Amino acid sequence: MIAIDPVKELQKLGWTELEAKIYVSLITSPESLTGYQVAKMARVARANVYPVLDRLIRRGAVTEDPESPGPRYQAVSFNLVSQAQLAAVRQSLSAIEENLPEVRKPHRLITARGESALHTHAAGLVAAARHHLDIGASYNTIQPFAGALQEANNRGVVEKFLCFDNCPAPGCGVCRNPAPVYPGEFSPRGWLMLIKDNDETLIAMGEGNQSELVLTNMEPIRESLRILFSVGEHSSDIPRSPRVSEANKRD
Repeated sequence: MIAIDPVKELQKLGWTELEAKIYVSLITSPESLTGYQVAKMARVARANVYPVLDRLIRRGAVTEDPESPGPRYQAVSFNLVSQAQLAAVRQSLSAIEENLPEVRKPHRLITARGESALHTHAAGLVAAARHHLDIGASYNTIQPFAGALQEANNRGVVEKFLCFDNCPAPGCGVCRNPAPVYPGEFSPRGWLMLIKDNDETLIAMGEGNQSELVLTNMEPIRESLRILFSVGEHSSDIPRSPRVSEANKRD
């Protein structure tokens, strides 16, 4: 492991040199220290210590011992400090992302085939999603992406599901409250999967393990899918077929 200077590394994260020096000095002490002791350990002028300690307290990096007859200070564990700083950075980055002007990307349409290409592009699209995902799937086609979809949900991505197969209960176990697109018995001739986020759309289709796919940001295709998902939202009152096709029985 490469040795680093914690004071310099903290400065890279926006701390002042004095804040970093005083925090590093405090965290090496097993006991709370007076301002005088902090100044001595950090080798800084005593007059400069108290304003910095006050800033560190407001930052959540230092606490003042309430049991002491005079002010004594103790460092908060760096694990807690780092988690708080990461949360603040994520919040700032999210605010920046939401307020940046939208950049129009050039139109693109990529085609590919095969199971590996499908998994690569679908997994990448799910992992990159930040706000919402529209997912339409034939029975069991999105099972390989269950973990990635759960991670997206955990980070706040809103997911909407359409079911193309009218799957028998309990379904594939991945879709949450899917809207049925077709209430009848699904034709066993093939399968279809759609994944759409803010920027990209993946359309995959095939039979068995044979698959063809398109990855695009072209607006006419995305608008058509917006209409499809909008219709799907209002189709939940369509009665679902009690029959289970051979296609729905496949693993």
